[in-house]
Amino acid sequence: MKIRSTALTHCGLVAYGRAVAIDLVDDQGADVAVELSLEQAQAIAKTLPCLLERALRAVSDKTEANRVLALDRWTVERSIDGTGLLLTLTAGDGYEVCFAIPGEACRGLGLVLGGCKRPATEDKSDRTPAASSKPLN
Repeated sequence: MKIRSTALTHCGLVAYGRAVAIDLVDDQGADVAVELSLEQAQAIAKTLPCLLERALRAVSDKTEANRVLALDRWTVERSIDGTGLLLTLTAGDGYEVCFAIPGEACRGLGLVLGGCKRPATEDKSDRTPAASSKPLN
């Protein structure tokens, strides 16, 4: 089934938080309700940022165009097992993402954020995005 939506009218939790409900108005003006299990909603949430990047590049003249959110606030907590950190980044519009960062990546991030002029890891086969020497702008 293909639904062309003209408006998102409401989003919320249902089934005591085990599902997500999305209410839309289709292009004919009819109300449409979509209910997704928590697992389905998580899969969509993980897929949408990549799709948005690809769509932005498709409609932009720049091949390196990407959607950039302004950071409004951040929090850092120790992970439950104590071996790493939980980094939560929040944009001004309320969009939030939390990363579990293992200890080794924390050290690499510390070097990069501290102004280190060399890659955080010397093993190029084990380079993580956090250890990349790519400019941040």
